[in-house]
Amino acid sequence: MLILALDTTGRVASAALCRDGRLTARCDRDSMMDHSRTILPVCEQMLQEQGLTFADVDLFAATCGPGSYTGIRIGVAAVKGFAFGLDRPCVAVSTLESAAWADRAHQGRKLAAARARPGEYFAALFEQSGEETLRLTDDGVWSEEEIRALAEENGPLRLCGSGAAELLAALGREEDAPGEVQSAASAALCAFDKAQRGQAIDGRDLTPSYLRPTQAERMKQQKEEKQL
Repeated sequence: MLILALDTTGRVASAALCRDGRLTARCDRDSMMDHSRTILPVCEQMLQEQGLTFADVDLFAATCGPGSYTGIRIGVAAVKGFAFGLDRPCVAVSTLESAAWADRAHQGRKLAAARARPGEYFAALFEQSGEETLRLTDDGVWSEEEIRALAEENGPLRLCGSGAAELLAALGREEDAPGEVQSAASAALCAFDKAQRGQAIDGRDLTPSYLRPTQAERMKQQKEEKQL
C-alpha cells in the first residue's frame, strides 16, 4: 500500500510517501504559511523523484487539525480532491496524534500540544508502549493551569508537538528538551496504522477538526446575538 500524506497545519508544508508502513520519501518546505501555492508542487516534485504519479497512490492522508484554520483547510481540500479524482480512500490524522507518532522514540506517557491562544493549548495525552502509540484522551483545549495540575499529579510529562517549547517555558521547564513536532512523515505512518485498523474513509467524509469556532463562525454568532 502506497500512502501520500500532507501536513499543512503549521508554518512548514510537508508531504511524505509511505509504502507498507515504511517511509520512503518526504519533502518539507517552509512556505511562510503560503501552503496553497506550495503544497501541490511539493507533492509533484516528490512523486517525480520517486518515479511515481498520483495515480500510483493507493491511499491519501491529511493532518486535519487542530492547528491553523487556513492551513487545515488547504490540506484537507487537497486530499479530498486527490481522493475524489482518483477514486481512492483517505485517512484523517489528528495533528496531536501525528506529533505523538513523530515522538515514538520516547517511551512512556506524553502530552502532545499546539498553541491555541495565549494561555491555552490544543492537547491530548498519549502513551508509547513499545511500537504502539496509545491514545489516552481525546483532543481538547487545555489551559496552562490544567496542564500544570496534570503534571503535578502524574509527575513531569514529556511534551511534544509544535507547542511543546512554549509550554515548557510557561511551566518553568526551559531546561527540558521539547519532543518531536508533527509532519507529513509522522502522519503517513499513523495513517498506515489507521488503514490497517479499518479506519480509511471516503474522501467526501474527510472534514477539518478545528476544536474551536472559526473567526467567521464567531462573527456570525456575535451578529446573531446582537439581533436578539
